[in-house]
Amino acid sequence: MAIKLKNKKNLLTIAIALAVVGVIGAVFALGSDKSIFGNQFEINNYKVAHIEEFTSPSDWKTCDETAKTFVVKNEGNAPIAVRIKYEEYWRNAADTDYLPSVKDGVTLAIINFQNETDWTLRSDGYYYYKETLAPGASTSSLFKSVTLNCDANLGADNVCSVVSGNLVCTKPNDEYEGATYHLEITAETMQGDVEYGMGTLHYAIASRANNLGDYQIDFSRKATISNDVAVANGNGINKYTENGVDIYYYRGQISDNNVIWSGLCWKIMRTTAAGGIKMIYNGAPSNGQCNATGINAAINNTTYAYNTTWASPAHVGYKYGTVINLASMSPGTGTYTFANEVSRDGNTYTLSEDAISGTWANKRVESAARYHYFCTNGATSCSNTQIAYITNYNYGGTIYYLPLNGYDDIEAAKAAMFTNTTDSNAKRVVESWFESKHLDDNKLEDAVFCNDRSYYSGAIKSKDSVGNGATGFYGFYNVYGRNVYGDENGVIKPSLECTNSRDAFQVSNTNAELNHKIGLPTADEMTLAGVPWFERQSDTQNYLYTGRYAWLASPSYVGEDYTDMMRWNESLHTYYAGDTEALRPMVVLKAGTVFTSGTGLKTDPYIVE
Repeated sequence: MAIKLKNKKNLLTIAIALAVVGVIGAVFALGSDKSIFGNQFEINNYKVAHIEEFTSPSDWKTCDETAKTFVVKNEGNAPIAVRIKYEEYWRNAADTDYLPSVKDGVTLAIINFQNETDWTLRSDGYYYYKETLAPGASTSSLFKSVTLNCDANLGADNVCSVVSGNLVCTKPNDEYEGATYHLEITAETMQGDVEYGMGTLHYAIASRANNLGDYQIDFSRKATISNDVAVANGNGINKYTENGVDIYYYRGQISDNNVIWSGLCWKIMRTTAAGGIKMIYNGAPSNGQCNATGINAAINNTTYAYNTTWASPAHVGYKYGTVINLASMSPGTGTYTFANEVSRDGNTYTLSEDAISGTWANKRVESAARYHYFCTNGATSCSNTQIAYITNYNYGGTIYYLPLNGYDDIEAAKAAMFTNTTDSNAKRVVESWFESKHLDDNKLEDAVFCNDRSYYSGAIKSKDSVGNGATGFYGFYNVYGRNVYGDENGVIKPSLECTNSRDAFQVSNTNAELNHKIGLPTADEMTLAGVPWFERQSDTQNYLYTGRYAWLASPSYVGEDYTDMMRWNESLHTYYAGDTEALRPMVVLKAGTVFTSGTGLKTDPYIVE
């Protein structure tokens, strides 16, 4: 829109001529360059119309208001996100120079807005439309009209003097004589639903990741220090595919993933398959910055036991069921029968014929291969207080075992321990903290927080698995195995899938129910983030490092008479579930969450209202 100033009969008036000089459209598609078109354009079955309403009056005086509206209509068949910005400026009559928009302290042209509640101004200077435009839908108009300021003085006063007794008045030239006012609007659209819309955290992450590309990452190595945002081992934002959906995750030594939400600091770890943003707690802000380290990055600035005891495989559960404590005995030189199966008749258990007999010293290694049931009284039949399942084969002088405690077999005993009836100490603390901070479940995705209790190796995996006496392995859990030992070729393969419903903790999962949409990170997420296993390397530059160990929701292994959980600091470690460590829980902001300002740096975090 251009407005031209003219002089008429010594009175300042304005004749308006419409010139569409500022309505442009720019297509933003992930992985594509910016393209500029006219008022209407079409790309890949993607069509948008820019509709401008502007009527030119015969003249335009100070204080006059001229209608000016601008809407974007989706004429394609896919939803789009919309943002606009505007620029205003003045040009002289010859169109050779710019003129100030403010004269004598007065802003000359006043833009009157119409639907500011439908548009949100972000720190990048764009107004973002409040919702995704469905096919056939139009935005409201941000603009209503433009008024020439009543206080504007755009004409020069006549200069009069007496010449030969006569009053002579002349009008000097004024730089605004015949000047033109321009209002240019830039409209940008992007195909996609609201969760991937411009101005959202998801868009800020995904658009960067698509520019970076994919990298083959050696998960056994830490990400190397580099000034680049992406290097061969994955610094920056990388991509993981889960069931055909791209998950973007931060990795390595980076500093631009900081968020302030609900008055607290968080670090973005990754996106979710539903378009949410998964963040880990990082302390309270200080002067608007997120610089917490050590225990100050943990909830309540202190440490907690994951569970108050660690004598049972049940104690690795974020919730757990029946507690069956590990036990031990000294077999001496007595003769025992070690069987592959057991049958039950009431309170009497009988070992199967698929068995071996002899002293523990002579049969320990052979028993480790697949013969894990035995009666502590040395017989082939015993009571429900004497039937046992061997879990550890490391020691020639001691049998470490799990009493079956009246359950049919080892699988029934594990199912009882892993039924979710009792909150862990960690869960109680985390959910109590959530409530004390008045965090809003309605703003969070009901995401899964995985507590994978499936087994990778050892006798406790199954009656036919190899015990650690023959191989050197303890009873490792799967999350430990895939992140430390890897697959059959030794390739580490972290996973974001949580295949067992009992381990997929979620508010809506009655088999593993949470009270609030908050949980703990997993060892798999740490591996993706570039935190190495302690026997390989350490990394004090990783974005998750604070100098203080913190619990993960991932169990590591069953030892002699204890169970271990995984924790992290400069690397991934294991420790007794009853030890005290920091708690840094995670939440997932819903798809479509926008930020009002910030660049993600510690000194300039994204601000989410």
